[in-house]
Amino acid sequence: MATESTEEALRQTVDALERTGLLFLHDARKPSLTAMVAGAPIKGSWWGHPSGKRIFQVANALEDEGQALFVPLLSAKVTLVHPRLWSALVSVGESRAGWQVDSLSSKARELLEEVDRTGRVRASGPSSKALARALLVHAERLDEDTARRMLEEAAEGLDAVSGLPWVRNRTD
Repeated sequence: MATESTEEALRQTVDALERTGLLFLHDARKPSLTAMVAGAPIKGSWWGHPSGKRIFQVANALEDEGQALFVPLLSAKVTLVHPRLWSALVSVGESRAGWQVDSLSSKARELLEEVDRTGRVRASGPSSKALARALLVHAERLDEDTARRMLEEAAEGLDAVSGLPWVRNRTD
């Protein structure tokens, strides 16, 4: 059953995110914001679903109120990240590990150099998406092992550790 109001859907989502640390924005099989708001998993796009407007409102409220970051983390899908994991996420992103940079195109590398040089760049397209999927961002720093462990523990609650980019792209 769908939640009765945007406020109730927001409260339920915040509660779930506080428990797990990570939550898919949309997934037909894993816990997700779209399923919570709609009351059941949504197959295909959620934009045209009857609960689509409420889903959009809840997602915006979470971001606007600083209760979640939206990043392509688990299985390269948009994932809500609770504030307690932000420093872990950024620390992994700043590590510049092989899984992040080895497969970047020359255009993506140029964009990353510009981000490094200027601190902030407005960009869209494949290169910016590649940098986002590789978690190449800046903020408070944790050591990489601690940061990865924190994110992996949170992903375990969703049975989604294999969807983390450094696990998906593991070559060892």
